[in-house]
Amino acid sequence: MTKTDKRRSEGAVKADSRLRLFFTLQKAWKRRSKEGMTAKDLAALLDRDKAYVSRVLNGKTPTITIETLALFLDRLDYALVVDCIPAEEIPPVNKDARPRGLTTAKA
Repeated sequence: MTKTDKRRSEGAVKADSRLRLFFTLQKAWKRRSKEGMTAKDLAALLDRDKAYVSRVLNGKTPTITIETLALFLDRLDYALVVDCIPAEEIPPVNKDARPRGLTTAKA
């Protein structure tokens, strides 16, 4: 079997990327919300309405772009670091598609 035979479908790659973006945001939000930040506070920092921020934080938007992620993370005092690793070093996917110990944030 060649490496090209092992490639995931385009849809699978895009879906995985969206999940990773969302869970990256969730990780930062979880920490800041534990420190007392509210969705209303974040909305003010983003100059967006609270309803939009809540939709993004709760995964209710059809997709999240890397630009949106970077903006949200910046306002949460996080930096987005992008790197790549060989596919064979990627750990197996969690069956419920959620990183262990991470729950959906409440806005």
